[in-house]
Amino acid sequence: MAFVSRLLSQGLQSAAKVRKNVRHQQLAFASTNSSIIDEEMNIDRELTGKCPFAGKSMAATQASGAYRDRPVNYRKAKKFDEVPKPYSLPLLGSSISVMREGGTQYLHEYIDRRHKELGPIFKDRTSAFNSIDIVFIASNKLMQHVYLNEGKHPIHLVPESWTLYNQVKNVQRGLFFMDGPEWRQLRSILEKMFLDREHISKFTSVFNEVITDLIYAWTAKSDHVTSANGETKRIALIDELEKDLYKWSIESLGAMIFGRRLGCIPSAHVLSSEFERLHEFVACVQQIFVESAKMTLIPAKYAYKFNLPMWKRFERAANGAITLARSYVEENMRNTSRSETADSVLKNLFAEKHITREMVCSIIVDLFIAAADTTSHGTQWSLYLLAKNPQCQQRLYDEINSAIKKDEIIEERHLKQLPYVRCIIKEALRLYPIAPFISRIITRDIVLGGYHVPKGKLIAMSLYTTGRDEKYFKDAQSFKPERWFRDPSKTLEERTFNAYACLPFGFGPRSCIGRRVAELQMQLLLARTVQKFKLEPECEEDINIKLRMITTPEKAIHLRFKERD
Repeated sequence: MAFVSRLLSQGLQSAAKVRKNVRHQQLAFASTNSSIIDEEMNIDRELTGKCPFAGKSMAATQASGAYRDRPVNYRKAKKFDEVPKPYSLPLLGSSISVMREGGTQYLHEYIDRRHKELGPIFKDRTSAFNSIDIVFIASNKLMQHVYLNEGKHPIHLVPESWTLYNQVKNVQRGLFFMDGPEWRQLRSILEKMFLDREHISKFTSVFNEVITDLIYAWTAKSDHVTSANGETKRIALIDELEKDLYKWSIESLGAMIFGRRLGCIPSAHVLSSEFERLHEFVACVQQIFVESAKMTLIPAKYAYKFNLPMWKRFERAANGAITLARSYVEENMRNTSRSETADSVLKNLFAEKHITREMVCSIIVDLFIAAADTTSHGTQWSLYLLAKNPQCQQRLYDEINSAIKKDEIIEERHLKQLPYVRCIIKEALRLYPIAPFISRIITRDIVLGGYHVPKGKLIAMSLYTTGRDEKYFKDAQSFKPERWFRDPSKTLEERTFNAYACLPFGFGPRSCIGRRVAELQMQLLLARTVQKFKLEPECEEDINIKLRMITTPEKAIHLRFKERD
């Protein structure tokens, strides 16, 4: 405490001066920023048709060099030191302010408030004992500029706790931890398995099989309830929705990777003896994210050096998750090498001559750790919003009934007739982006928002802020899936204006490799759940976001599932 007190006293001596600078930045923002953005929009008019919704690929856009290779006059740009920033204390940065607002669990709200104070671009040091300036941006034009300048081998930020663990344990990890040509080579291989629609379609039947088992498990929880008018309904209280969806996500991913069911969800196809091991894996992965979030305020290197409880818990969870995942992978690798099995990612990886068995193991372990949590939470927010907005739920139900016969199982071929379910997912991820920030470490000097940003700087794109900005989305706080229907009366520029403001899966070469798999799984589950049940929230109170690296509910979401007639 004495150490912290000395730091506070040193910082407070300069706080008044810094506050004056911040006030100056806020006043200057109103007069200068509009001209900066207007200047960038003049350049961007040449890029009409090059946004992700305009039908031209990122590779084609980058290859054209229309934006990335333009001559830049850095003399007209302001210096990096002039980028707006909030006042902070020596060594502690803005960590005290972050803690006052609830800690890193509510970092998205802290950054959103700073954007409202300082504008669409500012820099901050949100963690203690950290000398790295993070440049936060909340503008579709600025985000477009970053994506179009990220190069062939984009670099993103990997949580320090994860990279430190790899170094300490000397373990090899998969795609998420790679950069440069090595990353590009592996990414190209995995794209054939995770982004090729024809290949993904091969797994639709097993995805549906898992959903059938999950719906059966939910139905088994139903009780007969008689209403005041004497009508009897079967209603299930789903009070472990997060856990159920986590198991569904892992089971679906496992079936695709291994070509067989794992046993996360009870089924005639799996042995009950596997449940305990899988539940332990789920708990370990969740703990990894919880402890990683805590170490964004206190750097992981200090948590490790002083062997703090948060590092101990993180290390224990990472050990458990990797050990359990490796045991599954190695077991299935043995089975695959001995005999023919169903089509699977594992079999396709074995067919690649340049990938060793050790690398196969690392790739699959990281796919499980990274993918399961994200897909399950995106689906959880979607179900929550449907329960809270019965008119949207009814619209989806009517669409299903108009396209599909009663009691017919919804398959991939039906999804083209269900555009509203895709709109629901887009809208849910606009309000609750799984990653509230997408990071890039720029590899060349750029001018961003009128400021010269040197190469090597960390950029954080504030998706939570742009997704709820009235500038891009009218009535932005409301859940309106219909806003994503294409309006032919609008010009191309109007239709693409908000494109970069809502890219929950990222964009370009380093966008989420599991996007198409996740979207297919979510569309099938949401449509089939609404087809079977009418969803209602157990509590009408709104549930806010609480970060644990990704956006999770502040408290457990409990829903009532009423079986439809």
